[in-house]
Amino acid sequence: MSFKKQFVSLFLTGIFLLGGTVAAQNQMMMQQQGQQTQKSYSDEEVDLFADVVVKVVPVQQDAEKKMMKEIEEGGMKLDNFNQIARQMQQGQQPEGVEEADMKKFQSISQQLQAIQMETQQKMNEIISNAGISPALYQEMIAAYSTNPDVKKKVDEKLADQQQQ
Repeated sequence: MSFKKQFVSLFLTGIFLLGGTVAAQNQMMMQQQGQQTQKSYSDEEVDLFADVVVKVVPVQQDAEKKMMKEIEEGGMKLDNFNQIARQMQQGQQPEGVEEADMKKFQSISQQLQAIQMETQQKMNEIISNAGISPALYQEMIAAYSTNPDVKKKVDEKLADQQQQ
């Protein structure tokens, strides 16, 4: 899998890990989306962002592996865990879930939160050490998905880094 595809598939994880809760982050992104679609970033900001992405993706991949391992070791299948999580995220009471599975889900969720907090801390450290604020990083992630000019600039920078 190319680095670009990894970035596209993992940037939402970055939003979740940096943003705390998905709902709050989505609401903030929706409010700012109109502004970000038109905003442009300096070459320096794009360079910093791309440099951070290269360092953050392995941290995210490691966290993803740890989370999948926790789910498996907790005695659940990934699909079942995700189905319960989606229903709960939508404010629904999980349907057709046995009490034992619900207890597994809750236990696993606590472990995943610990992994997320650890990952968030590592990512914030990487971001801050690179000279970019976590807020700008989040803003640029959102802009990457909504602003074709930003996406093109970032993709070009990532492609240049891959060739080096």
